[in-house]
Amino acid sequence: MAANQKIVFALVCLILACDLVLGQQQAANSSEVETDAAESRTFGHHFLRRISFALVPGAFVVGVITTLLAALTVVSIKGLGVGVILLVLAIGQMLSRALPVQAAAAYAAAPVPAPVPVVYSHSHTQQPVWLEKEW
Repeated sequence: MAANQKIVFALVCLILACDLVLGQQQAANSSEVETDAAESRTFGHHFLRRISFALVPGAFVVGVITTLLAALTVVSIKGLGVGVILLVLAIGQMLSRALPVQAAAAYAAAPVPAPVPVVYSHSHTQQPVWLEKEW
């Protein structure tokens, strides 16, 4: 029990020492509070000037990166389209090979209807026109 009391006492002393040091620092900085209110060191006039100089090159870099990503997206989508077409062709080839041979033979041996002649005009009634050259 005595060991626990020593640890608690040491922690309380450490907390009081830290509080004393922080209190002294705040008292010393209280005179500088008025100067900090006029213009802060982090977000003052100089910071805004530096940001304004860095804004144009930053926007350029963002624009270049956006353009490159757009081009990469277009190329990737084109590759994806070619891949999908090849996949459809491969699946069609696998399905055609998976057909039973008997069904393919029955399909090949099916009777073909007789061709119907298609007449576009009455060209069989017209006689050819012969052009002769006179030398």
